[in-house]
Amino acid sequence: MIAVLYHVLNHAFFKSLLFLATGSVLHSTRERSLGKLGGLIHRMPWVAWTALVGTLAIAGLPPLNGFVSEWLLLQAFLFTPSLPQSFVNMLVPLAAAALVLAAALAAYVMVKFYGIIFLGQPREPNLANAHDAGRCERAALACLAAGCVLLGVFPTTVIELLDPVSRTLVGASAVPAGGGSWLVLAPISEDRASYSPMVMLLAIVVVVLVTVGIVHRLYHGRVRRAPPWDCGFPLQTSRMQDTAEGFGQPIRQVFEPFFRMERELPSPFDAAPRYAVRIADRFWHVLYLPVAKAADVLARLVGFIQQGRISVYLTYSFVTLLALLALVR
Repeated sequence: MIAVLYHVLNHAFFKSLLFLATGSVLHSTRERSLGKLGGLIHRMPWVAWTALVGTLAIAGLPPLNGFVSEWLLLQAFLFTPSLPQSFVNMLVPLAAAALVLAAALAAYVMVKFYGIIFLGQPREPNLANAHDAGRCERAALACLAAGCVLLGVFPTTVIELLDPVSRTLVGASAVPAGGGSWLVLAPISEDRASYSPMVMLLAIVVVVLVTVGIVHRLYHGRVRRAPPWDCGFPLQTSRMQDTAEGFGQPIRQVFEPFFRMERELPSPFDAAPRYAVRIADRFWHVLYLPVAKAADVLARLVGFIQQGRISVYLTYSFVTLLALLALVR
């Protein structure tokens, strides 16, 4: 229960952050297509860095808040005691596997989201007119990004605030007797599984500082600026970098049986070849559209009852009354 509540709270922060960042990009560029964006980290640095926090959080990377709730959910599955229902026991490993798969797919999708929009080169010339977020937008983005960091670094404090809800709903407490250490998060016990977000954060900061210090010390004063090797392409353009459609192609291949895909392939003799793929939901055509058509036919049949004539309506009422009297007898 605590893991679910924590996960809901986390989504309120990092999804709001990503939606606001996406809105800032839309407001600045007037562009909705991922395939026409790119390189906005230079034009919109404030939005790019705050969106990076939300991207890492929703991808479930430590020490941000997304990792805490996903880790708690996984621990809840792994350390679930034997339940009286054998069918539920059988579903626990499947639920854990689904959680891991969802986390991996979320990380993949977020890499695509951030890389296509903010990294690389602009794919359209009008992106040169993009502007960064205003003061109010920056304040909102910064508050949500700070919430993602704080929820990830101080999970035990958040769990203590959520614990009354857990006690009310399931009659059990997630806080150890006598209180636990704010430095270590241990769902069952520290011997079985524990996580220290503060130690993780300090380790990341130390590694970054040491790496930057070593690089600066070893190469300071010996920096040479030269054109990088560009794989034999002297004039690279945005058409040479991966597109949103190309980035998602491996996932489409893996999950192709679940989708309805129509591919348009060019002729070998086409001077300007174009590749296109249209993706639709298979269940939409197999399940929802037949149900909608059946409901429409039924509605048309029922529509004949409504004739707009008072005499017909009185006849309906009279026939219904006779039927009820017959049933009562």
